[in-house]
Amino acid sequence: MDALQESATVKQTSSRELWRDMLADELGAPVEPFGGDRVRPWLLQLVKACTAVEYGAACLVRSLEYVEQQSASVAALWPLVDEWEAVDFFSGADLAHLRPVLESLRPAELASMARRASRSRVQELPYWCQTGWQVFLRLAGENSPADELPPSMAFLALSADRLMEEGGAEAAEELRRFNRGRAQELRVEERLAEWQHSEFPQPPPSLVPAYLMIQFEPDRNEADRYYLSHWRQSDSEGWHPVRGETVHLCRAELPGAVERLIEESEARWADLRQPVILEFVLPWELLNEPVEWWAKESDHPEPTPLAMDYPVFVRSFERLQRAAWHRAWHHKWRQLKERPADSHPHWGRPAPDGAYFFHLERELKEDRQAVCLVLSEPPGDDSGTGRREVLAGLRAGVPAMIWHRTDCSDSDFQDAIGEILQDRGLGSLAESVGKWRNDALALGPEGWDGHVGRHLAILLDDPERKPGPTGPV
Repeated sequence: MDALQESATVKQTSSRELWRDMLADELGAPVEPFGGDRVRPWLLQLVKACTAVEYGAACLVRSLEYVEQQSASVAALWPLVDEWEAVDFFSGADLAHLRPVLESLRPAELASMARRASRSRVQELPYWCQTGWQVFLRLAGENSPADELPPSMAFLALSADRLMEEGGAEAAEELRRFNRGRAQELRVEERLAEWQHSEFPQPPPSLVPAYLMIQFEPDRNEADRYYLSHWRQSDSEGWHPVRGETVHLCRAELPGAVERLIEESEARWADLRQPVILEFVLPWELLNEPVEWWAKESDHPEPTPLAMDYPVFVRSFERLQRAAWHRAWHHKWRQLKERPADSHPHWGRPAPDGAYFFHLERELKEDRQAVCLVLSEPPGDDSGTGRREVLAGLRAGVPAMIWHRTDCSDSDFQDAIGEILQDRGLGSLAESVGKWRNDALALGPEGWDGHVGRHLAILLDDPERKPGPTGPV
């Protein structure tokens, strides 16, 4: 309640009502409106109602996060939710004496320990988990199969082993003593013994890629300024993107911010064994920006283009925001995904007449197997041919579009696209574009500008991979 009272949302009438409506949606039950002069008694009633429902405390904070995003109040509340769920899981056992022991663990190893303790179900820790104590509390709220040791207890076992290696025998014994007592209560003594005396083999590298999704949302009030948001997804069992911080930047600052973001993500994923894909969600005016050639380690005399280390694709910000276009998008994507050999591209026509764009959209909608549009001009930041072709493709649900960033009539581009689109059907579209980019990279900075792979742009938009819910702005 103290943390909630510090929230700007709670202090403002209109924001408070918005939060209350969202909380009711999360709980699936009505929430009494604020009707008095004092907020604290109302908050007490609200907190008691939420904590009487399973996962109700998490619903309370998640609904506030929709309104405030990663505010100081939200950052203070999530650890309290984890602690509440941990005390509930351990039936009110005294956990306080574990805190100083777990806070002595080295932060750099916590993510890998959490992954191992959860058998890789927890791929990334949320931003508020900075210490071993906070990771332990977080894992206490994680479900586990009936035949496995609960991940919070597995984490304690790993922590005890780590402390023993570092000469902390007394601290390690305190964790083991707690684990033995809880194992008896939960009747998991055999599983704890198995965990402590077994070396679990590392799972084979997942073939499911990890994704770093980076979105630039235009500021509607200030020209040339953007909100940069990002999501990390490394869960091989499903699509569960973890949202990062949103920052407000001018256009010239975007490449540097992306470079820092990638460096931070690589540090988080230091022991990740999956391939990583970069996706840029771009608005109209940035759709032709050569983001795959932005640099890593730009302070070095020889910086690394992103295309050297990652497959890089662009996506449409406008399509993600426009739900009315999504049904056709899903239909076309299923065609590309399930029947790639029966799918085909549609080529834009140079020097179009006035009715061209109407008929382009009509033809793309009528032809269910047309899942890739080759633009006749690059999309600019104006209302030219390339941009209007993209609009026709978005309205028709076309999930893939290809163009030359400067000259779509270039003969080398035409030849390359012909080869790309005939290579094992459209199912290998991403791999084929990657091959041409690698061919350009092989020429080095002094020669790659003359290679078509340096200028290939690909929009590849999967409707099954969307950012997590952002809540209202």
